Amino acid sequence: MIAPSPAQLEAWGASLREIDPSLLQEDPESGPVRWFLGDSGCEVFVWLDGQGAPQHIQLVFSRLTVDWTADAGLQTGSLQGTTSTMGGRYDGYLLRDRDGRDDRAVFQAAHRLLRASTTGEALFTPLLAALEAVPGMTGD
Repeated sequence: MIAPSPAQLEAWGASLREIDPSLLQEDPESGPVRWFLGDSGCEVFVWLDGQGAPQHIQLVFSRLTVDWTADAGLQTGSLQGTTSTMGGRYDGYLLRDRDGRDDRAVFQAAHRLLRASTTGEALFTPLLAALEAVPGMTGD
C-alpha cells in the first residue's frame, strides 16, 4: 500500500455520501445494506440486522478493506487485480486475506478516515469502537 497522507484520508472521509438505499438491491442472505461512496474509490458498506443495527461493516480505501462483524471482529484484506464492483460490494473472490500482518497502520488510517466523515456516524460506530480497542492504537 502506498500510504495515503492524513490530509488525503480526511478528505476521503469528508467526501463520503450515502447512496439512496431505495436504489440498492437487497441481499437476501445478508439483509438490507447501506452504501456510502466517496472520492478515490473510498466506500463503506453497512449491512443491517432485523432491528436496523449494523451487523457487518466494510470500509474500502486505497485498495484495502477493513471489515467488522460482531462475531469475527476486525479483519483486513486487499483487493486483487483491477476488477471493480462499485456498488456491488466486495466479495471474497476479489479479496486477499491479510492474516498475520501487523495492520496497525491500516487500522489507524481507517480510523482517521471514518472520524472525518460527517455522514453515517451512528452506523460507523461499531467499526470505530473496534478500531479504538486495538492494542497499540495510540491515535493517528
